[in-house]
Amino acid sequence: MKRISYISLAVALCLTSLSLSAQQNLRSGYFLDGYTYKYKMNPAMAPNRGFFAMPLLGNVGIGMESNLGLSDFLYPTESGRLTTFLSPRVSNEEFLSRVEENNKFNTNLDLGLIAFGFRTGKCYHTFDVSARIDGGMNIPGGFFRFMKVGAQEGMTAWDISNIGMRMSARAEIAYGLSRSFLDESLRIGVRAKLLLGIIRADIAMDKMSMEMSSSRWAIEAHGQMHASAPMPFSTKGENGNAESPDQNNIVDWSNFSMADFMKEGVSPSYGFAFDLGATYDFLDYFTASLALLDMGAMSWKNSMTAETPTTSWEFTGFESADVDHIGEQLSKMTEDMMSAFNFEMKEREITHTAPLAMTINAGIEARMPFYERLSFGLLYTQRIEGAFSWSEGRLAASVTPVNFLSLTTNYAFSHFGHSWGGALNLNFPGFGIFLGMDSFAPLLNVTPQFIPVNSINTNLAFGINFNFGKYHGRFTKKDKE
Repeated sequence: MKRISYISLAVALCLTSLSLSAQQNLRSGYFLDGYTYKYKMNPAMAPNRGFFAMPLLGNVGIGMESNLGLSDFLYPTESGRLTTFLSPRVSNEEFLSRVEENNKFNTNLDLGLIAFGFRTGKCYHTFDVSARIDGGMNIPGGFFRFMKVGAQEGMTAWDISNIGMRMSARAEIAYGLSRSFLDESLRIGVRAKLLLGIIRADIAMDKMSMEMSSSRWAIEAHGQMHASAPMPFSTKGENGNAESPDQNNIVDWSNFSMADFMKEGVSPSYGFAFDLGATYDFLDYFTASLALLDMGAMSWKNSMTAETPTTSWEFTGFESADVDHIGEQLSKMTEDMMSAFNFEMKEREITHTAPLAMTINAGIEARMPFYERLSFGLLYTQRIEGAFSWSEGRLAASVTPVNFLSLTTNYAFSHFGHSWGGALNLNFPGFGIFLGMDSFAPLLNVTPQFIPVNSINTNLAFGINFNFGKYHGRFTKKDKE
């Protein structure tokens, strides 16, 4: 049973440090006056000036989200050392109260390569090229209940179906146009995006049961995988790596590496998407906004579908429970897990069309009559992605004491818990810089390895841009530069 516990611990800790990836923008900047990249959250929101981005540093965003953190798995003892959630010192109620029915783990990377924008009359045009990595993982709560109380309650079989994982990497080439109407009280924007897909994988385990005994932890699983890459997939039989005839049609990952990408060259898949947005000023002090993002699909080439034969695999676990050596344990666990997920090839070299995950942003902002440069806003964000869907409400206070300086602070409620964030934007003639985080919590308590203890929820964004042209912000009529 000790070995089973060690494996369970490694799985749990691995989930807190995933580098998977989910599309996000700096939502703290939605109501931030002068923030250049608001048009990515609502294409109707035009920057205050023309701009062109510093290559590679114009807009960099890195985000992570989960409803669980490291402190949900490691607990301090009276002696000052750490123990795991599997310890009898940690009650079932204390640990399981932190676990939800569906536990989500998302991260993202958004790297702007080229971007510029300019104004012509009542219209504002944007053009940008960016690279994005998106993905996520969903772990049912039954998985954690199995780890914590399975042996204690004498239950030897557990059903933990509906585990899912997905990731994709792609480049985007986008053109955006927004225009004002009705004496500039209404603004409508659209952004068209050509998508160049590099790689993607989508795994859904529709059946997964675990059986425990005094000497083993066995898994019986069945699931499907859809994957695409620049080069065709191959099987163990074709590569001469099959250890038995029943492994001939198993997908072979041994030769699948970055070296293959470089050798074969990146031949991308293609897709198309567009964003729609609108803002409307009313009653002198209020602005309502709505945006629908990533409405479209990707047609992936070199795709393959595979599924796991309904087979049982056994894990032997680790030899030590020492928390100080958790890195070695995770490495061992990864090897075992990869050997467990043997997918049998069903179709390959096909084209698979998949819709993108859509995002909805809806906001309302109120400027204070006694000081219009101070405003309060409420933003609702809904991510529509099946089992990976999430929603968030964010209340923000923003101030623009002078046209070139704006600040915001905000508090959010979401599927991933509560978070406090903020952003700073400097928008001088000729030069602009911004820095923001959707949550400061991960920085407040970290391990010596800089792993957040209580929360991993954040989205860090920064960028340097060069501005040109006349100021066209909301304070144009009342303030002269």
